[in-house]
Amino acid sequence: MKGSLELIDNRLLDNKISFVQKYKNHPRTLLRAFATFYATFHSTKNKNMFEEMCNFKTKTLKMKWRSNDNYDDCGVYLLKHMETYHGEKDIEWENELQVNNVDQMKKLRVEYCGKIMSHKENKEHHPMQIKARKWAKEHPNLMTNSIFHKHS
Repeated sequence: MKGSLELIDNRLLDNKISFVQKYKNHPRTLLRAFATFYATFHSTKNKNMFEEMCNFKTKTLKMKWRSNDNYDDCGVYLLKHMETYHGEKDIEWENELQVNNVDQMKKLRVEYCGKIMSHKENKEHHPMQIKARKWAKEHPNLMTNSIFHKHS
């Protein structure tokens, strides 16, 4: 509730494209939807909150790991951003992401996939665990030589 909508995008804004061309009216639409939701559940606390929120400024965070070279890992970035962002200034936000680090993205894909597949709420987690254990037993050489294997 800082009076701004902080836009988090792992991609840089191209010099040839304006903010409005890239994002259209989506940030305003999202902000209006959030203001409606918030005002609905907090209407007794502050009747002016809806109008105040609709007038928030949009600020794009300028994280040091942004790049236009990676077209494949938006979901990985999204998960890492959700996991590590707590409202701090972009220059103070630490999350170990590095610009164009392919190995880091591979490791994060595996990490998040593992968390999703093994989560108790995932109805397929038990059958997938069985399949993964079977595959690991059948391919022990791939497990020890993998870039994902943690070396002591």
